[in-house]
Amino acid sequence: MAELEKKDISKEIKIYMDSTEFKSKVEKIVKEKLKNNIELDNQVVEISKNVLTQLFKTLWVKHGIWRNNLSNKKS
Repeated sequence: MAELEKKDISKEIKIYMDSTEFKSKVEKIVKEKLKNNIELDNQVVEISKNVLTQLFKTLWVKHGIWRNNLSNKKS
């Protein structure tokens, strides 16, 4: 009987990690951790708020550039 070598073990690990069984287990764990995480929800809201604020600030500052290109014509 042949002994297991490091490359054989690495190959088996890679095969398992690419399997749908492993992916579904990881997905289930992540969903459970994220389910009722208020701290994460608050962080997502804060990040979204900051992104939208920066977007509107940028659009307002640069409105002279894009506003002149707006028209009511068919594409």
